[in-house]
Amino acid sequence: MNVTTALQLFVRDSINPLKLADQTISKEEFSKWKSFLIGETATIKLNIQTLNTVQHYKEVREIQTLVSQAGLLSNTVSRYMTKYLPVWEKHAQAHEIKVHYLLTCTAIEDLLTAIYELYPANAAKAKVTLFALPQVKMEIRQSLFRLCLNFKAAPVDPELEDLVLTGISQLINKKNLVNSDCSYLVNLLGKLLTLTTADKQTTIEILILNNFNLPEFFLYCVNNWQRAMAEIPGLHEQKEMLLREKNKLYDLQLNKARAAPGTSELYQDLDHFLSEKYAFVKELVKLRREAVKDLAAAKAGARYQINLPVPQFGLFIRMQIERGLLVKENIGELFGFFATHFYTANAPFISAESLQKKSTDVEFSTAQKMKGHLIGMLNWLNANYNLSNYN
Repeated sequence: MNVTTALQLFVRDSINPLKLADQTISKEEFSKWKSFLIGETATIKLNIQTLNTVQHYKEVREIQTLVSQAGLLSNTVSRYMTKYLPVWEKHAQAHEIKVHYLLTCTAIEDLLTAIYELYPANAAKAKVTLFALPQVKMEIRQSLFRLCLNFKAAPVDPELEDLVLTGISQLINKKNLVNSDCSYLVNLLGKLLTLTTADKQTTIEILILNNFNLPEFFLYCVNNWQRAMAEIPGLHEQKEMLLREKNKLYDLQLNKARAAPGTSELYQDLDHFLSEKYAFVKELVKLRREAVKDLAAAKAGARYQINLPVPQFGLFIRMQIERGLLVKENIGELFGFFATHFYTANAPFISAESLQKKSTDVEFSTAQKMKGHLIGMLNWLNANYNLSNYN
């Protein structure tokens, strides 16, 4: 099915600004313009309502062709009002011409709406017309502005807020918006705006559920997990944390699947990251165990318990490095050595990365306790070697 040849010729030839520029258009001709549009679009609407093709794929193809042709005609008239404006804006009947150009675009948009109502599957991939685009973008931007106000009234997380607002702006401004893009943005903003008590976790869950599949958001989630892992000294505890996050992600997807079957690309990417990270930590634990077994017979390979929590242990090592007692070279390997050969009561297998991080990210309470240990050591020296009177 095609847009009628008469309508195509009318748009591309009869009302072309280059043709109208030197014409005087009578009131009757303007009336015919309007009547012709009403008649042609009504005929097409009737035809698509009675369309009954035995071969479904053929019907789909015909509707796709019709949507494409109608969209091109709408864009053609939109260009008449913008790109070709200098051609007709000084015409004595410029106002009437503009009114009827708008009437033409409106009639074609009404035709497209009728097609989408009967064949919604064809609506998703159809490009938004140049005529409809400004209104669509304005409505979405209004929702985005309200979301910005919500964030200001009840802050969530500056990094996440900026990511969401910037990401949605990028999606609004992307070229060749299709109807599904607009529906997605309206739906996503609607869910974010209906949050009565917005918080970081709930906002993240909504974005994941709605497949907010931007690289920046994926990295934000990954970095959150990486930071959480760095705060957990024990490898076994890191495994537990990864499994909990993987289970939370699965539960989110399961709840979504009840309403809309299928998995999103973002969910698959995040789940894959957690799976890979879990496999890495699991393998690291295995390698540590094997290293301990291989060196169990040798004293150099023995593992010793140190009666310091991991943060204090990390600071103790850092102090020796900074004071020159340990050579300030191959820092990563140095912390790897201590993580391999020592353990604490709460961390049977210490993460070298966490140990190194905690050696520089020192809380006041950790430094205070370490100072207490050092004072205790000095007191022991004084008591056992008569050093009290020596500086």
